[in-house]
Amino acid sequence: MAKIFLTGATGFVGTNLAPILAAAGHHLRCLIRPGNPAQSLANLDFEPVVGTLEDEGTLGDALKGVDVVIHLAALVSFAKRDREAMFRTNTEGTRRLARLARLSGVGRFLHMSTISAVAYSDRPEVLDERSSYNFRPLHIGYCDSKHAAEDAVREEARSGLDAVIVNPPTMFGPGDRRKSAGSLLEVVAKERVPFLPPGGVNAADVREVCRGCLLAMESARTGERYILGGQNLTNRELITIIARTAGVRPPRLPLPRWLATALAQGATAWEVVRPLRPPVTAQILRLSTRFLWFSSQKAEEELGYAAGSVAPAIRDGLAWMDDPSCPTSSQN
Repeated sequence: MAKIFLTGATGFVGTNLAPILAAAGHHLRCLIRPGNPAQSLANLDFEPVVGTLEDEGTLGDALKGVDVVIHLAALVSFAKRDREAMFRTNTEGTRRLARLARLSGVGRFLHMSTISAVAYSDRPEVLDERSSYNFRPLHIGYCDSKHAAEDAVREEARSGLDAVIVNPPTMFGPGDRRKSAGSLLEVVAKERVPFLPPGGVNAADVREVCRGCLLAMESARTGERYILGGQNLTNRELITIIARTAGVRPPRLPLPRWLATALAQGATAWEVVRPLRPPVTAQILRLSTRFLWFSSQKAEEELGYAAGSVAPAIRDGLAWMDDPSCPTSSQN
């Protein structure tokens, strides 16, 4: 079994992935931010390392004797004010960790990116790992910083690091603090969404993505990127699934693309005076008119990954919001 250094262990994916790794017999060494009580890991046997991605000395010590690094930690925001902070954490933090992992002789470095670091389309077509990055004109810091982080990982792979990249989509399931207050799940469940936006997303069960991470850790090809996706849905379809699962009436009025674009422009101007919060910000409105539909064929054929329905994840995510004591890493 491997000794694994896990960053982002107390986040959404980490909360679901850590128990799976522990159950497989791996020894966990987890990076924990100062002051974080790590309550989501309370039932696990792990070695804590208190620090951040900016603590080069702490990271260097934490990598000693490590077989695998699984790098999940990232700052997720769709607010313009957080752009610089995301580049510090998502890009420079990843660059620092990957370089130190190479110098430490780590056997495998698995970097979790996002489909938002790959591409989007203005029409309902399915993209894949080879699609060209086209987010820059949208000026979305999260997308740009995660794409730059991938470049940093590939640079270290060219220098000898056994690195792979996985790209999950929008994920649902139990254990995500960001999917509670002010989230899409909450606002739809409370019937606060009056319109159905255009565009579409790929949506996956976080637990399937976690199992995909294990497959990538074991058999992905060095330097390659793998989409760990789920279902391609229009925004109308996703919101309808959430509403029906929550037992409420789905919204019926479509939001025309031209109006969504105008609202995004208005929100951009408004945020100069007062920041907006998810699930409605200028950047989210810009994304709402695009299609982030992806194929997981490469991961399915090379890793044995299986992309399934997102419905169980939405059901369990809503249940977890009502009762956070619900298990996070259970089977579907």
